[in-house]
Amino acid sequence: MKTLFLMRHAKSSWKEPLPDHERPLNKRGRKAAKKMGKWLAKTGWIPDLILSSDARRAVETARRVRKGLQRDIPIRTNPSLYEADVHRIFDVIAEMEDLIESLLIITHNPGISEAAVWASDDETFAWMPTAAVLGLRCRIESWKEVGKRSPADTLFYCLPKSLEKK
Repeated sequence: MKTLFLMRHAKSSWKEPLPDHERPLNKRGRKAAKKMGKWLAKTGWIPDLILSSDARRAVETARRVRKGLQRDIPIRTNPSLYEADVHRIFDVIAEMEDLIESLLIITHNPGISEAAVWASDDETFAWMPTAAVLGLRCRIESWKEVGKRSPADTLFYCLPKSLEKK
């Protein structure tokens, strides 16, 4: 079985007039991404690889998550994940080496939410907020099978707001 983590990039800044692809994270986004990495580490959900869209906000999210994980997890970027729909996301995942047992994908809405609904068969994930992470146990032996079999089992769904101190 494979473990798939689906994450929407953290909150980005609209402060400067930049092309969409170049927008950075804002302060809240930087904090939330690191917090999600710390939570993943604390709960033991450690990916073997982080695969990110090549958009600046997604790459920054990946780096902050890795910093929170406090592990030297490899990060790869894939331009095909920028503005990818659900089918493209699963095509990219299907290209992963099978030695990778757990994979964290960081990309954008609406594609990441569509992938979450498709993989889990659960409409709860129809609009993932920024920095939300969904953990799925996929009943597959090869990434080539992702999205083609029965729904994955939901392991967790964590939002940055749920980690805020009360």
